[in-house]
Amino acid sequence: MRLAFKAATTLALAGIITCAALLPAQAGSDVTESYTSAASYNLGGGVVGEYADGSGRTYDDAGTIVVDVDGAFYPEHSAFAGRVAGETCFGQAASTTPFASLCAYETFVPRPTTSDPSGGYYFSTLPGVSEPSNAANGNSCTDGSSFCHETHGNATAGIIAGAPFSRWETPHLRAFSSGVAPGAKLYMAKIGGGTATTAGWPHASVVDALNWVERALVQNPYIGTKAAAVNLSVSGAPLPEGQDCPSEGTRIDEAAGRLKELGVAVVMAAGNNSLNGLGTWNCGKNIIRVGATQITDPTEPTSYTNISASIPLFAPVGDGDFAHQNALLAPYKSAGPYYVRGTSFAAPQVAGAFAVLLEKFGAGPTVDELTDLLVRTGQPLTGPRSDTALGAVVTNLAAALHDTP
Repeated sequence: MRLAFKAATTLALAGIITCAALLPAQAGSDVTESYTSAASYNLGGGVVGEYADGSGRTYDDAGTIVVDVDGAFYPEHSAFAGRVAGETCFGQAASTTPFASLCAYETFVPRPTTSDPSGGYYFSTLPGVSEPSNAANGNSCTDGSSFCHETHGNATAGIIAGAPFSRWETPHLRAFSSGVAPGAKLYMAKIGGGTATTAGWPHASVVDALNWVERALVQNPYIGTKAAAVNLSVSGAPLPEGQDCPSEGTRIDEAAGRLKELGVAVVMAAGNNSLNGLGTWNCGKNIIRVGATQITDPTEPTSYTNISASIPLFAPVGDGDFAHQNALLAPYKSAGPYYVRGTSFAAPQVAGAFAVLLEKFGAGPTVDELTDLLVRTGQPLTGPRSDTALGAVVTNLAAALHDTP
């Protein structure tokens, strides 16, 4: 994507908002848009979300799969036309969590443990089950007149693989957006739960979703090597640098480790606590954590992002200031776009990047090798707080495609 202004001081970014200023119309002529070529700080795609390697061949993640685990989705949004490979929903019993199941058409799947021999979870994989909805068991979660969880998932999924789109912000300013990997197929995995106005993600549903990806997708001979990444735009509670990863983090990490061995990257948000540290859910050694930088200065970390020696990759998200072209545009509910900010929207850019790398390099390179490639070809962080990042970089997918794992 390209960010262009009449003054031609520009920056190209992939998977995020881009703005183009119109040139003044000549009398009797059509108004035309002016774009400049890509600058060096970017994920490498144009408005259509394509990336070229050194030979000139382009990649857009065609034929690969990314699983997005989030609160809920609107798969009917035009950004996802032809891109949704499947939908699932995971829910927990009301007796085990304040965020009870919101899965429609659910069935109970046994998951016995020593402490709870009759334990299990609710599951569904029918079309429409990823949408915000009342559950089969009568639970509902609404906030005012709207269902809970109905915006976050669409934004993350759109940043991974949404179709290119644009809208006019003013008569002279047009915003463009495209997923990092618009050729990819998406599995939308809903884990949001709650009752009344209580909304949240049960930790157990996160683990159940990761285990399902391993069993039902990666070990499926028709899907296996097409699966590139799982995106989890969540971090857990703040965990300052040096503290041990708690049990909730290690459970997620164990599931992520099994996927990593099968060639699937598990990508999570770094967290929005302005912390030198991680989160209680993303603290495992098998997790790829992603922080957020500014759009107007893509090597500068945002004020809200967590930073750590264990957060190797960053992606441009901005601080939500559209007036100064420092905001990210993503699909909104069932139609149209809106602006988002937070590391939740950095992680899906890197999840999409793994899918593009799978298309380019195939299933041979390991997750660690591809991560090292992205770190080696990224741009080092600069500005405030960068001295605590210890080698972290802004992801540059275009540069990675010109290199090898």
